[in-house]
Amino acid sequence: MEYMPVMDAQSKEPLYQQLYKQLSKRIASGEIPSGTKMPSIRQLMKASGVGKNTIEAAYQQLLAEGYIVSRERSGFYAAEIERWSEPVEQDEEIALYSSLLKKKKGEHLTCRYNFHGSVIDTKSFPYAAWRSCMLEALDVYPEDFSFYGDDQGEWELREELSKYLRRARTLICRPEHIIIGTGLQQALSFLCLLLADRHRVVAIEEPGYADARIVFSQHGYEVVSIPLVEDGLSIDALEKSKATVVYTTPAHQFPFGMVMPVGQRQQLLQWAKKRNGIIIENDYDGEFRYNVHPTPSLQGMDRDGCVVYIGNFSKAFSPALRLDYTVLPRQLLGRYLEAFQAYPSPVSRHLQRSMQLFMQKGYWEKHVRKMRTVYHRKHDALLRSIQTYMPREVRVLGQSAGLHILLEVDTSRTEKELIELARASDVRVYPSGHNWANDPTNVRPRIIVGFGGVEEQDIAVGISRLAEAWFSV
Repeated sequence: MEYMPVMDAQSKEPLYQQLYKQLSKRIASGEIPSGTKMPSIRQLMKASGVGKNTIEAAYQQLLAEGYIVSRERSGFYAAEIERWSEPVEQDEEIALYSSLLKKKKGEHLTCRYNFHGSVIDTKSFPYAAWRSCMLEALDVYPEDFSFYGDDQGEWELREELSKYLRRARTLICRPEHIIIGTGLQQALSFLCLLLADRHRVVAIEEPGYADARIVFSQHGYEVVSIPLVEDGLSIDALEKSKATVVYTTPAHQFPFGMVMPVGQRQQLLQWAKKRNGIIIENDYDGEFRYNVHPTPSLQGMDRDGCVVYIGNFSKAFSPALRLDYTVLPRQLLGRYLEAFQAYPSPVSRHLQRSMQLFMQKGYWEKHVRKMRTVYHRKHDALLRSIQTYMPREVRVLGQSAGLHILLEVDTSRTEKELIELARASDVRVYPSGHNWANDPTNVRPRIIVGFGGVEEQDIAVGISRLAEAWFSV
């Protein structure tokens, strides 16, 4: 077999590794057929100009991985292995897909005036305090690295959470009711398994969070869309449905932003009691209410154990942590303890310990108070800018809560066209249309405008550019 290896002495990759890769690729592709006698060490030394030790190291790796076999007093031979070939014809498609994927993943970071609804104010993040807690967790809990943690999450973190939720969000809960998780999708997937024996039809607000609808559908649930009325979910439409589970965002409806009043919450609880149903309350940004007192949780009004509460650290702290929590009512907690102990907590113990210390030291509530002030200022600056620069054709929906508002635009343009016009002016705003299960008819475009990650001094400039992009032509 004639073979002239191409060796690069300037490469950081060791010479034996270069030789190994070239030979393994030729054997795996069939270019060197199985049973072919491999060049001797002397032959390869002559052909490549490298030393004996390099050749021997390459052959030993090929032998260890099964690319070649050794025959006594005869040398090395190419082994019989499954053939593979380079998918050359797909290279262009793969490159295009990779490009699109990178663009999608980073698109919310690509402009200065970025009104994304889930981006936080990173300049206000308590880096020093958080770093201190992470380092302290390593020192105080070194044994955590030797064992799996509690299936529901670390007890001390759940204890801190239960105290906070009782005090700040009016929840009725104890540490044993809490399960620590890694985000809404994971929490809903878990609930789908937990509820599957009795509940197979789930109601979701229309429009409502699209990812929640996807999770329920992927778990085989029949998803029923319930229209919104002025104050949120239509209880009348829910009553007429076959649903025994409802997913709702009462503190700040997503994406429209209305707050469900107490009377309607009581009706919803009565529906659950009569239907023997379950309410899944996603309190995704309940810490942030402006000009009014924070709305108490639906779970805190529940006296029949029918509300599952889901909260997170994403809006008030950081979405990068992927840290959330589910509070189960007693009836579901018993089922969980009986049947779901094969599901350990997916959150690292170190991350949980860090957040535990962050809360124990008082940093968490101090940070929430600070961010409520920061976001209140940004919220008000956004409303002032809209009032200053936007014409009457634009109406604000869902103000006074959360980290986003909706702009309803009276125009002949589509939602997509408005977003593209904004992007051409280096302003990013976001669609709400994909949160509808059924395409609405005769509905004006409603654009999501977040303010959490925008510099306060940039808000007015961004909105003025948006108004010019939409109404100057």
